[in-house]
Amino acid sequence: EWRMPHKTYPGVDGKENYLNAVKDIIDSKEDRTETVLIWGYHKSWHGDLTLKELDRVTGDVPTIIWQRSTHEIYLNTACAKKYGVQKGDLSKEDEEQADWDNYHFWERAYQMMKGTKLSPFFSDQKMLKRGMDRISKMMLQNGLTAMCEPSFPNSVFADEYAVLLEGTEKAKAYTVFLIAGFPEQFVKKIGNEAYAAHIDSLPGKFNTEYIKFLPNQYKTFADGAIYSLALQLRKPFYNCSTCKSEWIVPLKEGQQIFNFWWDKGYKIHIHITGDLAFEKYLDFVDAAMKRNPRENHRTTFHHVGLFDAAQAQRAADLGVEISANPYYLWALADKYSETGFGPERAANMVALKEFTKRNVPVSLHSDFAMAPAEPLLLAWVAANRIVASGKVMNPHERISVYDAMKGITITAARTFEMDSVLGSIRVGKEATFTLLKQNPFKIAPEKLKDIPVVGVIYKGKVFLNEKK
Repeated sequence: EWRMPHKTYPGVDGKENYLNAVKDIIDSKEDRTETVLIWGYHKSWHGDLTLKELDRVTGDVPTIIWQRSTHEIYLNTACAKKYGVQKGDLSKEDEEQADWDNYHFWERAYQMMKGTKLSPFFSDQKMLKRGMDRISKMMLQNGLTAMCEPSFPNSVFADEYAVLLEGTEKAKAYTVFLIAGFPEQFVKKIGNEAYAAHIDSLPGKFNTEYIKFLPNQYKTFADGAIYSLALQLRKPFYNCSTCKSEWIVPLKEGQQIFNFWWDKGYKIHIHITGDLAFEKYLDFVDAAMKRNPRENHRTTFHHVGLFDAAQAQRAADLGVEISANPYYLWALADKYSETGFGPERAANMVALKEFTKRNVPVSLHSDFAMAPAEPLLLAWVAANRIVASGKVMNPHERISVYDAMKGITITAARTFEMDSVLGSIRVGKEATFTLLKQNPFKIAPEKLKDIPVVGVIYKGKVFLNEKK
């Protein structure tokens, strides 16, 4: 199931159950010309999806199926027709990540479609404002006082910024930190020097009390999404003939991008999910350090689904830091034990003890909606390694409650270079923190996720959840 402030959405398992659920959503729509977006599809739960099957349950209602990873989409025929999606829209290179027979687009092809032909939908102000209102409620409900979005914008800058501006000014209870990155630069085909000038201009043009563009930071991407089973692995996929590893940014281009921002002195954030991608980008850091050494560069690998002890040691030696999504373990370990990873790799997902015992800074993030935006839930998974079936996977890789709580506070602030302002209670820092009903250090680790959030103090002002 998926919990939002306004509603809890039940989960669906099995192909026919999924198609029936899609049909129920479509049948509930009065305006059959309005585009419908349905998120959450995953072949491990719902089977393969064809255009014929999608058209059968959606008919003439334009429909976008947004895969669980948000790295791929499926369109029905009505949607492709409405937005003029047709062969020839993509470059030869991006065509490699498209299946036109099923209007299925992933990674770069998805980014290009989302930023061009489908941008009128993904930039729809009415839809985005509704989502922003829900996010504001969720922020308070879950005790969040700051969010960071690396690689902003996801679609059209002006449209997304307008929604953030209105939503944050209305809430006045949290700060949004934004980092520019590859998706916008890729879709707009902007050169590196021009994009660096663009990044430099953002704080002066767009910063407000509640929105902060972060200078001298850049987000790039390595391999495909773990939820799509498109990550780059050192060993083949397990029991999955249709699984295919992808590079979002091809390696040669990836190293060129990395080196440019490294030489500019930027902090670099990198989307990395598989152990092969982890290895390749360690090589990039290693080569850059030998060519142009930098102290305290804080290069951060984000997500990190799979890696081993030797790679963790290399990361420590090279000064690489980690921002992990521990929820992968809870959500995927059971299914990926059977298909994708196999039992051994699935049990060792997001093995964060390998970093904390080597004093590598580790923050925890949701990458919402790759995990619920519930920091205590993330800390709970990292400290317990309990998965959806209730099993405990590789308990020796559990991190301490102290490290888990640091991961959602001070180290989280460090990840986006705001630890001098946020993340701990200290004279001279912003009076921004979360109010909990119980002390996380005085209860059993298994109960971390169940601690009630009373509210927040944001810049010295009190915001309480209802009935608290």
